[in-house]
Amino acid sequence: MMENQMQHEILPPNLAISSMRSSGYRDSAYALAELIDNSIQAGLDINDCTNVEVICIDKVELVADRRRQRMEQVAVYDNACGMPANILRIALQFGNGSHKTSDKQNGIGKFGMGLPNASISQCCRVDVWSWQNGQCFYTYLDVDEISSGALREVPEPKPSAVPEFWKKLIRDRIGAHGTLVVWSRLDRIRW
Repeated sequence: MMENQMQHEILPPNLAISSMRSSGYRDSAYALAELIDNSIQAGLDINDCTNVEVICIDKVELVADRRRQRMEQVAVYDNACGMPANILRIALQFGNGSHKTSDKQNGIGKFGMGLPNASISQCCRVDVWSWQNGQCFYTYLDVDEISSGALREVPEPKPSAVPEFWKKLIRDRIGAHGTLVVWSRLDRIRW
């Protein structure tokens, strides 16, 4: 009985995540623009000028006896308002967000799909660190874990510092608030 019920779930995780990965973004620039829009909107009330940095990490690999550069990770950093743990968790849920009520729908970001959908449209893993007043939290989404059923909820954000690797690459002086989104296991990057 249970097996038959699982075949008719409204949103079977493996099919839903596969469909969501293929929807909505013409190419990687559009997906990145989604994250940049989020950063700008999040910085409106807190900054005179919101700094957004896009960081691309590539590596050289050997393909058919030829060296080829390939993008390995993409990160988007901002010095906007950051998110506390509860909002960070919601931000990675598909269809949820902090702009769902009509009084907050005065700009971009009305549907709660931007961060997770833009991310999985380009990569199999998205890691997010967000901080306010010196308190940083981390969580992630992993397409393979979602597809296999191993990840059924956005992991509860845990206190975690931004990794030193990324701190060294960010040009801005990292302040008391901000967010870092890192895409890895890039399998759909197209320019």
